[in-house]
Amino acid sequence: MADIERLMMLFRAFRERDETAFYKAAESLIAEELAANHHGLARDLQDALGQPRSRRNAMASVNSLSPLPKDRRSGEQLVSIQERPVDTSRLILSATTQQQIQRVVEERRNRLKLAKYGYHPKSKLLFWGPPGCGKTLTAHSLAEELNLPLSLVRLSALISSFLGDTASHLQRVFDLAKGSPMLLLLDEIDAVGKNRDDPNDVGELKRVVNGLLQAMDSFFSPDSLIVGASNHQYLLDPALWRRFDDVIYFPMPGAKERSQFLARLLNGVDYGGSHDALAKKLAGLSYARIERVVVEAVKTMILHERSQLTPGDVTAELKLSNETLAMARARSQEGADER
Repeated sequence: MADIERLMMLFRAFRERDETAFYKAAESLIAEELAANHHGLARDLQDALGQPRSRRNAMASVNSLSPLPKDRRSGEQLVSIQERPVDTSRLILSATTQQQIQRVVEERRNRLKLAKYGYHPKSKLLFWGPPGCGKTLTAHSLAEELNLPLSLVRLSALISSFLGDTASHLQRVFDLAKGSPMLLLLDEIDAVGKNRDDPNDVGELKRVVNGLLQAMDSFFSPDSLIVGASNHQYLLDPALWRRFDDVIYFPMPGAKERSQFLARLLNGVDYGGSHDALAKKLAGLSYARIERVVVEAVKTMILHERSQLTPGDVTAELKLSNETLAMARARSQEGADER
């Protein structure tokens, strides 16, 4: 549970009506409970805390836009506003990736200083790399750090079978970001930004990509941030790469990152083995797969009413995960062969 010093910080901030210090102390308490694997308590505390007034105001500003852009034919919203906080406490990034993200934050926080010399902070970012390596979670973390609501582009509504609708949808989404401060996340941007030289294109692809390029070119906002994320970056049209202010790579975790990630995952869990040895065993796995394997192993420990997690528990879950992945790949290949 929380120590006295943290509670004192919380009480002092309340007494002095310092909202920033109050939320900082409260979120520190929540992070402490997460680190101790008290996830239920941490979630209840986060729900009780809510969001700082400034962030609530930013959310209200987006939600007050009436209406949010929709597909005129189906009525489906083109973006969804992320209202519930996402747990970013386990986010681990490589040193280079972290440095680039911090540079974005630094520029945004010092935009007036840059403006004196005629420069603007980065406003269009491309996150690329293998799946499960932190691209989407980093977007959430970046939105939190910059006190921006996160708006997720809904590709199911954005991409239309009707001629010209997709490009129109893209422009309306970008116009939304121009009009209200937000971090606009285009996850799987390769779905609308594919290479226009694709031999399978029947014509509409070029119009969609041209529409995206035009929307990117015309976008400027001192307050909003556009983030495109892709697991298949080499499918992207070369011209699209040049529209981003920075391109940030999210690599598979190395030995150091795996050890750090495991330390956070197993904080509060009695593990009967070496974290370094386990990190070596999990080499080649993304953060998402490591978390899935370890969490399932911990569940096994709980269901068997044991107080210690064993290397065998993790090995068994890793084997099952590998078998499941191999089966999925085989079925995917069968489907490709049939086509």
